[in-house]
Amino acid sequence: MKVIILAAGRGLRLGSMTEHIPKCMLPFGSETILGRQVRILEEAGIRPEDVTIIAGYKAETVTALYNNVIINDDYYKTDNSYSLYLAIRETTDDVLVMDGDLIFEDVLIRQLLQIKNPNWLLCRKTRQSLGDTGAILDEDGSVCGIGKHIGDSAYTYCGIARISGTAARDLSGQLLENKSEWYTVPLARLFGTHLFTAAFSVHEVFEVNTYFDYVNAKDHFGIEKLNIAVTGASGLLGKKVYHILKRRYRVTGLQYSSGEPEFISLDITNRESVKAFFELYHPQIVVNCAGLAEPDRCEADRELALKVNVEAVRILCEVCREYTAKLIHISTDYVFDGEEEAEYEPGHERQPQNYYGHTKVEAENIVMGYKNSLVVRIPIIYGYNDASDKETFPLKVLGNLKKGKTVYMDNKQVRYPVLIDEVAMMIGDSLSRSGILHISSAVPVTKYTWARVIARVFGFDEALVREDRESCLLNRPPHVKLKLSDEKYRASDIVRGTEIMKEQMHCAFKLIYSTHPGDSIYGINVGEFRYKLGQKLGRSLPREIVRKLDYIVPVPSSGLYYAMGVADVTQVPYLQALYKPDTTARSFQIASNRARAQMIRSKILPIRSLLEGKSIALVDEAIFTGTTLKVVCDMCKACNVKKIYIFLPTPPCYNRCGAYVRPERELLSEFTDVGTLRDYFKVEDVLFQPYGNFEESICGIGGICYECFKQTASGIPCAITTSTLTTCS
Repeated sequence: MKVIILAAGRGLRLGSMTEHIPKCMLPFGSETILGRQVRILEEAGIRPEDVTIIAGYKAETVTALYNNVIINDDYYKTDNSYSLYLAIRETTDDVLVMDGDLIFEDVLIRQLLQIKNPNWLLCRKTRQSLGDTGAILDEDGSVCGIGKHIGDSAYTYCGIARISGTAARDLSGQLLENKSEWYTVPLARLFGTHLFTAAFSVHEVFEVNTYFDYVNAKDHFGIEKLNIAVTGASGLLGKKVYHILKRRYRVTGLQYSSGEPEFISLDITNRESVKAFFELYHPQIVVNCAGLAEPDRCEADRELALKVNVEAVRILCEVCREYTAKLIHISTDYVFDGEEEAEYEPGHERQPQNYYGHTKVEAENIVMGYKNSLVVRIPIIYGYNDASDKETFPLKVLGNLKKGKTVYMDNKQVRYPVLIDEVAMMIGDSLSRSGILHISSAVPVTKYTWARVIARVFGFDEALVREDRESCLLNRPPHVKLKLSDEKYRASDIVRGTEIMKEQMHCAFKLIYSTHPGDSIYGINVGEFRYKLGQKLGRSLPREIVRKLDYIVPVPSSGLYYAMGVADVTQVPYLQALYKPDTTARSFQIASNRARAQMIRSKILPIRSLLEGKSIALVDEAIFTGTTLKVVCDMCKACNVKKIYIFLPTPPCYNRCGAYVRPERELLSEFTDVGTLRDYFKVEDVLFQPYGNFEESICGIGGICYECFKQTASGIPCAITTSTLTTCS
């Protein structure tokens, strides 16, 4: 089989980085992107003479290193259809086609070469980003549509395809006729006569179109970490942006005062302090969530509003320019007057009605004067981080409703509230964008209609919410509806968003994992709850397994109290044979399982002398992706443990979190049957808490959400031991 690498383009979106070289020749560690592809192909068994590179822009940089090169002299006025045509016009061989700007794991090509189908396209199942090539699949997994015009598909084409010799001959003429198109346009015309299946891999493929793509790929492979700084990280939106971005990147949170120990205190109105921070941390992206957002307070203290909302932005922008960092600035719909019926486009004339809006216009002007920037305009925000959140509109309404108080709300000003989780995720998906971005929900509300939704969702009497007929819209825009930059920036309506907020506020995961054991939530002590749940598990364990154990070993620190409860009931000694040298880091909120595994190996260490030759039961809080337990099991096996059992104080997790509490990751239960977990972890057995025990512990806590653990319609055993699939008793 022949391999064709399409590498004729310059990569204009990379700016000066490709002034003297094509983007395929950008350095990636000790090699170039193209050099890395060629090496991986050779290691997978592809001979160098079977690899053809199509060069164009600065072709001499490619021909100086590689022999089998075809030059597309018309690269500047054609697209890669013509480049592919030049490579296959006379071929009779099957070909593997890949874009020259792709970066992927070494093992990927070896896996793809094992696919027997003559024609396939590498796809991934993911939410599409701007510029991605969508793919539409039939029920049998064959591709029936592909192109950049497909914007609402659950699948994306990754830029690697296998095309049989027969299909290549049919494709050749189509490529020539469409030489100014991307090759997927003529390729899609073959789907009626040639069957193309979708190929999938667990290994990620990065396409380098922008500087952010480039840095993101280097971050993933550990070549260069992407540093992001979030200002205002102790605020409602800033804290959410910090935690959402931290799932994927290295993020530093900045706050004005020293309220949150997790964040660095920095006065962003002091230029020297900001510059010192850049010298020390070298952020490549700054997300500015800081600001004075209360219109009345801005009006009362214009000097402070100018300092925080304008001068601080000027300093951030100047220092970002000096250090070539990107600035993402959060703005507001209050830059518009709200007097028009039509949606407000990003370029619409800004005429704010109050001083707060004026400061945000000035800040926007500063940011838009810097090319490497993005202004994100959002309406009013709401959501939940933790108990330290400031009193937002929903919390204020709930506080009164809980006391049975009647609340009077304005029913004149129309708003489009957005949930902070969704705003944060949309910002995370837009790090490579520049210009102006509009985010909004679609359903209009007033404070009156919003408060009634809050009452209904949280189970209070809607009659307690009444219209304030004397309210007025002094210095407030009556109705601003932002024109979305793209449909993917449409946030949930207020009903669904409020439901999500409620689920977050009453999440069982806070009891199970994320809260300190000394805290009290939902009226109960967290450590005591975990200890008792461990006791329930201990009582359900088969005695024949308990008799084989030397020790109950907790996975630190989430398994400690559960293991104590199990040890108490079973009378098997409790032993902390695993320890954490740094107890501040938490890996669970990191989205990449690969990065999580690396972190786990550095933060959990085994004590060999305590483990060697022993039969142990590892106790952790739950199995979601299985990453932690997989790594810990490997560590214990390396210490010559005799036998390993896994005990879980919770039932199997079958459902992804719909309330954004956990990162969007594939659950272990989605690709590994519960009955085969013993083989997956390579242990003696895996035993879960009986579902009835868990439900009994949780149901007594009013309104708590434990959807991720609930049984499916297919029927899950109440308790599971993976070797026998019988109920523990």
